[in-house]
Amino acid sequence: MRILPISQLKSKINEYVDAVCETRDQITITKNGLPAAVLIGVDEWESIQETLYWLSQPGIAESVAESESDVTLGRTYGEDEIRAAYQIPRRSR
Repeated sequence: MRILPISQLKSKINEYVDAVCETRDQITITKNGLPAAVLIGVDEWESIQETLYWLSQPGIAESVAESESDVTLGRTYGEDEIRAAYQIPRRSR
């Protein structure tokens, strides 16, 4: 994450917007030497919002922990088992 004064950002805003969109990086913008805002691309913002939504759902931490335990203990299903259980045919290549 880069830190830039607002005066520097003003002169090259298009360049910095392109950079955060392409790299999914963030730029902390300072005003009078103090952090004032963060510039991020829309894709990164939406990803953060979706993550926050899912993390705020009741029981999600327990569900993730249970899933991780299942994987560790080998309680998983292969593609063939899932296709058979849900009667999903294989695609032709």
